[in-house]
Amino acid sequence: MTQLELIIKDRNLALVFRQFLYNRFNNENFSFWLEVENYKYLPKNEIEIRSKQIFAKYFLADSKYELNINFQDRKDLEEKINKNAATADTFARIQNDIKKHMETDAIPLFLKSDDYKKYKESQTISVPDRDRSVTVGMIEEFFKNRQLETQN
Repeated sequence: MTQLELIIKDRNLALVFRQFLYNRFNNENFSFWLEVENYKYLPKNEIEIRSKQIFAKYFLADSKYELNINFQDRKDLEEKINKNAATADTFARIQNDIKKHMETDAIPLFLKSDDYKKYKESQTISVPDRDRSVTVGMIEEFFKNRQLETQN
């Protein structure tokens, strides 16, 4: 099991990780990873629209959450989206690359952080009530999808 998988097994730890990334102005990768996990569970009739929304959010040059991927990957993805050829695995390769990047960069930093140590000691979190970001919603959706997956 990878470090990311260990983090996301625990809803509260995932929230602490998200807050850690947010405080470092570095939550785009995790947000994208979660969004693609949730995208995989969409009904076929919603995939096309959602793929365009994800592309616009993370891959357009003027995006607030633009991810750094190579030119060829961006071009291939854009062609697939523009041809209305999106599938449940449209973002899989890029998602895997993002996961590897988090595993070598953000997660090791998180595991050494005071945030992680405090959580491990107390097993409680302190996410402000006003903090209902999109990523927090994606975490909730992720856990709902995982629960449904285990029931089937």
